Amino acid sequence: MKGKDRFSDKVVVITGASSGIGHATAHAFAREGAKTVLVSRSREKLERVRAEIAGYNPNVMVVPTNVSNEEEVREMANRVLDEFGRIDVLFTNAGKALVGAVDNRNFIKDTRDMIDVDLFGTLFSVKEVLPAMQKQGSGHIAIMSSVVGKKAFPKFGGYSISMHAVSAFADALRQELDGSGIRVSTIHPALTQTPLLTSVDTADMPPPFRYMTPIKVEAVAKAVLNAVATNRRRVVVPSQPRVLMLADAVSPWLGDMFVKLLPNKTFASLIGMYRGRTYEHGAETGDAKVGRGGGEVERAGAR
Repeated sequence: MKGKDRFSDKVVVITGASSGIGHATAHAFAREGAKTVLVSRSREKLERVRAEIAGYNPNVMVVPTNVSNEEEVREMANRVLDEFGRIDVLFTNAGKALVGAVDNRNFIKDTRDMIDVDLFGTLFSVKEVLPAMQKQGSGHIAIMSSVVGKKAFPKFGGYSISMHAVSAFADALRQELDGSGIRVSTIHPALTQTPLLTSVDTADMPPPFRYMTPIKVEAVAKAVLNAVATNRRRVVVPSQPRVLMLADAVSPWLGDMFVKLLPNKTFASLIGMYRGRTYEHGAETGDAKVGRGGGEVERAGAR
């Protein structure tokens, strides 16, 4: 088995595992010995991921699930427990992101759609897995949020609402479970090269993304594994957005000014957020274009 085997024989459930960060994280856990459970809506896509993983780790299970459907999530959790008898790690990663200004005619509908998947998909997943972890007296819940879950961006108001709610839930959950043996980590990636946002016109993109080089899904996957292994409460990937979060905490004016400066190539380069590639150009692995979204895929794009 390759890797350090930090998760040897641990049962790891990953939602949104068919692509992007979920796909990369599934491979990362499997390489370190985990019994990996792949969850997403598309059986066909999940079976492709299972075939990839099975080449070096046969302990992989596919459970097609729409995480916005509470009954399906309950059935998924029961199937995993029937198969393995326990769940050691839950990574709630499935999500949806849509771009649009607050005065867009679809803003309310789009925001509801995102909340159904991003927030309630997370709530349902945690609710159904938590009793098993409580019975075990151990476990780790890694919850995917976003940088915009701490600081909203223009034209990403609906997604920011959803991600702020996810972040708030994770903060409350972590404190409620303190001393129980169950750990909680919140992951806040910046713009990531995933297939989540694939069709929007460049003109519709939030201006702060104009000169950002998307980070690789493998970097986020590595951060997730390290957060679980070392019990990190909050992880920001890469490190630069911490400055934005600090500026916004000190003063909303400073936070807004930081966001206004991000579309400037020189400023983005100085803080290490632009390295000669943007979401329009794709990147070394995968297509980093971002778009109007659609369907439940793993969440990223604007994180």
